[in-house]
Amino acid sequence: MTSAAGTPVRRVEVARVLPVEASVAFAWVADLRTHPRWMVATRLDGPAGHGPELGDRCTMASGPGARRDPASALGRLVVLDRMVVEQLERPSTAASRVGRTRLRKLGPVLHGEAGFDVVPVDVGRCRVVWWEEAWLAGPLPRAVTALPVGLALRVFMHLSLGRLARALDRR
Repeated sequence: MTSAAGTPVRRVEVARVLPVEASVAFAWVADLRTHPRWMVATRLDGPAGHGPELGDRCTMASGPGARRDPASALGRLVVLDRMVVEQLERPSTAASRVGRTRLRKLGPVLHGEAGFDVVPVDVGRCRVVWWEEAWLAGPLPRAVTALPVGLALRVFMHLSLGRLARALDRR
């Protein structure tokens, strides 16, 4: 796959079947305010609206120091990920409609896109596909940074979807 500019796109996907109806899983993955509850070492910095709504903006801080007080996390390995919601389509189990959320990454560390596809399986299960196409913002080219970023994201996404499955299983 290539981008509109002809640059190879490195898409990372992690999927998991969850034991909940698609609309429940969608509520958790589409609402940026819930992400710190299930994403590994992640904190919401700044508002995420009352969403999820198109145009919602937020900054996520992820990394070993992210769960600590933001003032004390300075100097630790924390990646700030500013994003805006650009697509939001709710799923429907009855209509076999896939729910989709797409976010654009605005920097300062990461550029690219990310999203969640929530695929209804049956009344009590759905498949959540988390995907990312991300690379480090300058000075190195996208072709150089997309692979190591993708490898780190794959581990992060796998662990986080496991946490989401456990959180939804407990409710």
